[in-house]
Amino acid sequence: MNHLIADTATLTGRILKHNVRSPDTIMTILAMPLLMLLAFVFVLGGAMNTGSIRYVDFVVPVVLLMCIATGVGYTAFRVNRDVTDGTFTRFRAMPIARPALIGGHVVASVIVNAVSVVLILAVALLIGYRPGAGLGGWTVTAVILVLTLVAFSVMGVTFGLAAKSDEGASVFSYLVIGLLFVSSGFAPTETMPRALQAFAEHQPMTAIIDAIRNAQLAMPDAGAALAATLWLAGIAALFAALAAAAHRRVKLRT
Repeated sequence: MNHLIADTATLTGRILKHNVRSPDTIMTILAMPLLMLLAFVFVLGGAMNTGSIRYVDFVVPVVLLMCIATGVGYTAFRVNRDVTDGTFTRFRAMPIARPALIGGHVVASVIVNAVSVVLILAVALLIGYRPGAGLGGWTVTAVILVLTLVAFSVMGVTFGLAAKSDEGASVFSYLVIGLLFVSSGFAPTETMPRALQAFAEHQPMTAIIDAIRNAQLAMPDAGAALAATLWLAGIAALFAALAAAAHRRVKLRT
């Protein structure tokens, strides 16, 4: 176990160094969610009807998830690059714990995207975001966001291992972003056509967004928090199994 932890920490450090040396990647990860936040708050926010909830308070949760989805797209890209350029093969020839090859990417992705989330949240506070959450609300928010970071990162690693090219590896992040648009993130689901509303209300992104939003607005909703937790745990478990299978296929290819 100590060997696994040490190897994972070493490989995590390697990936974080790559990120630090590539500021354009960090800027790209932040640019899209930040522009979406500013556009929806200042350009479209005045036309949106979210009842008693100010639109900036309504939209921040989905922008945080968009930030994570965008960042994890780069995780998939980097994993696939390690596969296609032979880095995985070279590491397997060394006395390195095999799970650390995947674990390093997951941990690095969680760290980098957590920093991005904090920065986006800081910008939101600067432009008027005023959550009413107390200690309990912030705890629920932090737990849901950490679970999201882990689940999305595992998903990104899986696609990175399975894809045949680095361009294809990051496509999945656009699928996640598509789900974010068809959710309760940008507008109440009640405003959607009936069939679309039914889909939006029963897909995982809505549960995650509602759990964060309710916690931030000091409107505790145990049902939403439980649903989000179950969705995220299921996503993480499913894609962890798929990542292990994809890793075995990579070994067969190489």
